[in-house]
Amino acid sequence: MPPQGGFPFAILGFIAFWIFVCNLIGYGSGWWTLCKSYQLTGDFRGKRRRCHNLRMNQGNYGTMTVGTDANGLYLAAFFLFRPGHPPLYIPWADISVQIVKGWFWTNYMELTFALAPQVRLQIPEKYGKSLAADANLAWDSKKTDDENS
Repeated sequence: MPPQGGFPFAILGFIAFWIFVCNLIGYGSGWWTLCKSYQLTGDFRGKRRRCHNLRMNQGNYGTMTVGTDANGLYLAAFFLFRPGHPPLYIPWADISVQIVKGWFWTNYMELTFALAPQVRLQIPEKYGKSLAADANLAWDSKKTDDENS
């Protein structure tokens, strides 16, 4: 007769493994570095939208909630990946932007952050421009040397 009661332990084991993996991704991508300075405290009440194909250092985020208001940028991972990825809120004054060339015809807006300069967030250019427009912000972005040559 098969053992009874092993199923709950398998579920708990999977949940623990998932939390571990999410935290590992958050650490490796630089999310934790941003959390040290920019973790959201309170609620975000600005405009939110889903963005696809974002990249933070070596971490790829298929879908992320990105929000804007007059004061800053809001980032929140998809709820299944929230362990290890608390929501972030980054003031506009701490964000620098440049346009970088991606694969084929794709351009990205690469954001760097004053208090975490080693972290780079790449957002597809079409999303980046709409975020800047939502915030009534004209980013003075510049093309990279590769694209200018």
